[in-house]
Amino acid sequence: MSERTISRDSDGQRTIYRLSGHFDRGSAWALRDQVERDPATEVLLDFSLVREFSDLAVAVLAHGVTATTRRVQFRGLRQHQLRIFRYCGVAVEDTIGHEPLAQGLAGGAPEHQAL
Repeated sequence: MSERTISRDSDGQRTIYRLSGHFDRGSAWALRDQVERDPATEVLLDFSLVREFSDLAVAVLAHGVTATTRRVQFRGLRQHQLRIFRYCGVAVEDTIGHEPLAQGLAGGAPEHQAL
């Protein structure tokens, strides 16, 4: 089992999930399940402390994001992970300032301002 941590914080109507360690397939399914059950209308997934990414894990999460109607944003992704999200149909922005930030918009939801 890979070393990983997923912590959850609430900030008003937004839930923030902070991930660290190795983001593998098991991490992706665990995170996807938590996000799907989360009652918040907006979710921020912070990958700033993730050391290693599995491409399959990113694809698993991307397909979960495209199936949700809530606003999902990402922080701390590298260019390679951003590309995988795009390949899987998730609309992403490359950067806001110097910090990678992506925003998944599922089901034709209207565009929102990034953080």
